[in-house]
Amino acid sequence: MVKRRIPKATTSEVTPEQLEVFASGADRLPSKKIALDDLDKNANRDFKAIRVPFNEYEYNMLDAGSSKTGRTKLNFIRYAILKLTEEELEKH
Repeated sequence: MVKRRIPKATTSEVTPEQLEVFASGADRLPSKKIALDDLDKNANRDFKAIRVPFNEYEYNMLDAGSSKTGRTKLNFIRYAILKLTEEELEKH
């Protein structure tokens, strides 16, 4: 449920229709899309962070894969994401 707040300095009345349009637009993502080619591949890694819980099997697979390739676990995850995404994008 939307909690309606009325600013003290405003004298204009907000209609229920305007309120509904505003509230329903809050869940939408911006329509602006950025092409992957326009992004810097070597930019600082301070844009987003994700906590990924693993079960024991997945962690052991991650450990084995990173050890075999000589990568850190985090670098192995990044490499896998980029490689799989690249392969999927080439299919389409």
